Amino acid sequence: MSAKRDIVIVVVKATAIYSFVMIDVAAATGFYMAAKLFGAGVIIASVCSMAGVESLKRGPGLIRSLASREK
Repeated sequence: MSAKRDIVIVVVKATAIYSFVMIDVAAATGFYMAAKLFGAGVIIASVCSMAGVESLKRGPGLIRSLASREK
């Protein structure tokens, strides 16, 4: 008996990797360092880092939806 094995190939675009690295890693580090520079503690700086990255990701969509409501 031969067992059939399925091979799963996952294709990830280079732009997805680039945006992850640039937004999630670089921006998060920047927000963290900025919060630490202004004297925040580690926990507050971590929260600022997470909130900053999420606002960068979701901000443009929120602005577009608000702009379309005004018309």
